[in-house]
Amino acid sequence: MIHLNVVAVALLASPVFTEEPNPELQQFQGPWEVAELSEDGKVIPKQAIKEWLPSGGRAEIVDNAIIFRSPHDGKKYVKVFSVDATKYPKAIEISTPQRTDGWGIYQFDNGRLVICLADPNEAERPGDFSAAKGSKRMLMVLKRPAVASATTAVAKAATPQPKTMPDGQAAQFLSDEQVTKMLAGSWRLKDSAGFLFVTFNADGTFSTMREYQQLRLFHKSFVQTPISSGTWSVNNGALAAHVTTSVRLERVNQVLSFAVRSISGRDMIFVDQLGRVGSAAKMR
Repeated sequence: MIHLNVVAVALLASPVFTEEPNPELQQFQGPWEVAELSEDGKVIPKQAIKEWLPSGGRAEIVDNAIIFRSPHDGKKYVKVFSVDATKYPKAIEISTPQRTDGWGIYQFDNGRLVICLADPNEAERPGDFSAAKGSKRMLMVLKRPAVASATTAVAKAATPQPKTMPDGQAAQFLSDEQVTKMLAGSWRLKDSAGFLFVTFNADGTFSTMREYQQLRLFHKSFVQTPISSGTWSVNNGALAAHVTTSVRLERVNQVLSFAVRSISGRDMIFVDQLGRVGSAAKMR
């Protein structure tokens, strides 16, 4: 059975910080507390979580390090984690330099962080968010503490937030609702394969079209081919596109995440889940 003594404790382990900002990791930054906890079919009462977990149910995330102070001995401990947002569900691993202590999946839900973990030596990586009896899984729901620490303010300030930059005006921070409204429409971006057209519909669906250039006799023509479609939403400045149909079968059911750095009525700058900066022009 997996225990947080295994998953959450690595005495004096040194954190391994990422060299370049990762938009996906930005969502993790700051303090968290465990609001709900289930382990192998057992629901842990909220009042018992503090004693059940060696972290006391609270932790601080800085870059890819989980830092917490044990309520039992008062010492500070560190774990490191890595995420893979290209998988569906999104994957997470908690480890030390010696071994992987826990692997699982995660998702962000209305500001809460939901994580389902298992010990690699005892169970396969979870495929859904459940911890039924005999599964040897642990399901945690984390939320931000009611009283934010100074670190929260620093992390929030460092998090890339979408902003609009009209000519002659200072940049303004936008809410998710504003970004969603501005994203609606058709966008064109250029990559190594040519031009890609993405249409975000107001009903929360999207479609993509690839434009190829062909040489026919004495003139060039452009051929547009449907590529994929699905649903989209904006949460904490990040655009999440859930692919439901695609000409590339490996993309079906994947959730692609893009951090919107800036957006206006004409163009947009974003960072994809691999940390690459891109731009798109609005067509209509």
